[in-house]
Amino acid sequence: MREIPVLDDTRCTGCGDCVAVCPAACLAMAGVIPWLIRPAACVSCAACVAVCPTDAVRLERPRPA
Repeated sequence: MREIPVLDDTRCTGCGDCVAVCPAACLAMAGVIPWLIRPAACVSCAACVAVCPTDAVRLERPRPA
């Protein structure tokens, strides 16, 4: 199972850099906070993690439902 981005909204400043850099367009801004809108499309490239200036994004394996 691939890892997907998890966002810490207490650290996120809402800059949108993670949304802009995502090659799979799986993140989108929902107000001032990015949300993972297409988890199945995520390619686990970690571009969102690398670009985040506040380390608010990390990759994790999804938890079973």
